[in-house]
Amino acid sequence: MIIDDQHYDVIIIGTGAGGGTLARKLAPTGKKILLLEQGELIYRESSELMDTEVFKKEQYHAKDAWYDNDGEPFYPQTYYSVGGNTKIWSGVLQRMRERDFEQVQHQDGLSPAWPLKYQDFEPYYTEAEKLYQVHGKVENDPTEPFHSEAYPFPEIAHEPMLESIADI
Repeated sequence: MIIDDQHYDVIIIGTGAGGGTLARKLAPTGKKILLLEQGELIYRESSELMDTEVFKKEQYHAKDAWYDNDGEPFYPQTYYSVGGNTKIWSGVLQRMRERDFEQVQHQDGLSPAWPLKYQDFEPYYTEAEKLYQVHGKVENDPTEPFHSEAYPFPEIAHEPMLESIADI
């Protein structure tokens, strides 16, 4: 419950990858921080959630409808919980590529270039990879953009069943 006479230096809406990372970065500053989240606390780790629960049974899907441009409802694969969709998604957070920040001509119009470029974000990617204990080897992906440092942890071996595919 928020009391009207409370003062916060920073209010962060959402505790997913962005909000959670920002909260962790600001916590040692001594600022009074309020985190707001629309959803419940899930006591299981994302690695404990089974694909069938998340995708087939849709156990972790928001019940509210979103609407497309024609006013038709649809139900996105999203869920509200402490930790955000990242908690449910359990996916990969890749660095954007340099070209992702450039202007793109689409069939229906122009997507303008970002005012910031990849190199502006690169130090933050490196810091986040340390925080999230990223494993890997930059050289394994020829599309990887410039890294000022290697991944903080070595790559993890493939499961035996997948090793033959990885070797292709």
